[in-house]
Amino acid sequence: MNKKDIIRLIRIINSEHQSYWQEKSSEMKKYRDVYETKFWRSLDYDASMIRVETPDAYSYIESYIASLFTRAPAVVIGKDVAATSGEPANPQAAQAIANRWLFRKREQIENASRLALIYDFSALKLIPQTSASMLDKAEVVAVPPWEVIVDRDAGSPLQQRFIGHTYFLTVDDAKARFGDKQFTAIPKLDYFDKYGPSNAMPRYEGQARQSIDDLPDSYLYIQIVELYDLVADEVYFWTPQWKNGEELLQKAEIPLRTSDNRPLPPIQTLYYSRIPDSPMEGISAMGRVYDQFCEKNILRTYWANSVRRDSRQYIYKEGTMDEESLAKITAGVDGAMIAVDNDTLDGVIREVGVTPISSNFDRYSNYIEADINRGSVVQTFAGEPTKASATEITAIASYAASEMGKLARERDSVIEKITECYLRFIYLLAEEGDKAVVEAGGKAVIVTPSDIDSQFKIVALDQGSQPLADALKKQNLVALLPTLQSLGVPSALLLEEVVRAYELPKTFIDAALQAAQNAPAEGGAVRAPTSAAAERLEAGPREQINSAAQVANRL
Repeated sequence: MNKKDIIRLIRIINSEHQSYWQEKSSEMKKYRDVYETKFWRSLDYDASMIRVETPDAYSYIESYIASLFTRAPAVVIGKDVAATSGEPANPQAAQAIANRWLFRKREQIENASRLALIYDFSALKLIPQTSASMLDKAEVVAVPPWEVIVDRDAGSPLQQRFIGHTYFLTVDDAKARFGDKQFTAIPKLDYFDKYGPSNAMPRYEGQARQSIDDLPDSYLYIQIVELYDLVADEVYFWTPQWKNGEELLQKAEIPLRTSDNRPLPPIQTLYYSRIPDSPMEGISAMGRVYDQFCEKNILRTYWANSVRRDSRQYIYKEGTMDEESLAKITAGVDGAMIAVDNDTLDGVIREVGVTPISSNFDRYSNYIEADINRGSVVQTFAGEPTKASATEITAIASYAASEMGKLARERDSVIEKITECYLRFIYLLAEEGDKAVVEAGGKAVIVTPSDIDSQFKIVALDQGSQPLADALKKQNLVALLPTLQSLGVPSALLLEEVVRAYELPKTFIDAALQAAQNAPAEGGAVRAPTSAAAERLEAGPREQINSAAQVANRL
């Protein structure tokens, strides 16, 4: 394509993207407000009304995050037997490099997951950063969905014809990246502001234009569209704030490449749920239960206002008491004598009846709670007693683990992709002679760029699961120990698995090996460490094992 065709393509793609998210802006704002416990912020209401809202939306999202990220993200890297570009030089070093980086970027990966749950989807993007270390030249940032340009006609991320990112860049940074150009600066606009990024940029003229021009470049912005054309294998940088958008800021071949020289965009999308017939359009987890949160906040607000109107009121027969007598009644002084000008006391003062709130409200509240719980399997284990049997709890936990497993697979997929991008990114940015020292296999290893210039098989570790499901796995492991021992599995291997499952100190393994070496010989041979463990395991199935320390001692 020539330059005009490219600019026309960028304008069409960007316009369609902005229009799409303009239509969804009010919906996204509702989700953000209810998550931030500011449900009433964007709604019209009577200022005299007492407003109440519950933090259920926050706990709904954070319960997912707590289950998906019980530990830091990590990967296992090995040789790819189908590699066509040579054998990996050092997959262990590549794994150590990747896990070191992922451990430091947990916050951004968690934030991307949070965005993907609150809104339709999110993305992780790698950007270069200045660093003296070869391993720290790449930074990852979580990107909200309205900034990510995706090919919504594609059947999967791998079938996309393009992917991009639209964002604001300071004039200082723009000049540093694209040269000293004359940009028409604009103030930075937030997606949820009155105008929003979806609407056309407002024109600033006269005094408003002058006040903006008086600001330093570090406080002025331009809007950048960074588009990766995966068909033409090119990346375009364009802004409407330079030459009215009639010129490209930059055009180049996509610099990030896979080991077999395929284009690799540094933007990886994260979907936890998709529209089946349009896989590049996500479904918000918050959107599934937003109506229930809305109803609960309205109901609690109605209750709060009703309770405040639930007061004791009285009527009295006019002329039977003067102002002084009424004041004594209102004051409630003990032993006060009050004069009444009436033949009888009947009917002088009567209490105004208050009708209690209908029990239908309680039933409706229970229905709302049930709907919220049905919207998430995680809510089943929110800490409330369920009065369920052990069998029912086990079945529910298995179901919850499978549902969380589905989300974990999506999370693991983006971790694997961003790890591949990171390894290729630092290889691309590495300079001649760059080296780094990492710990691999308990030893310090010197890594050079050539060590990571290969095709790897990257698999994310399953670090997120339900706490209850973890407890069931540990119980099952303990129950299987006698059976595994009787089948001839060495106790050393069983001890290693128990130490891993219960996260015990590795010194337990070293101590067991040392004890085996120091054990007295039987028949001229040193007794294997499995014998005593086997005897204790065979004698112990009837005893309840309740702690990790007891398991280690038994072994």
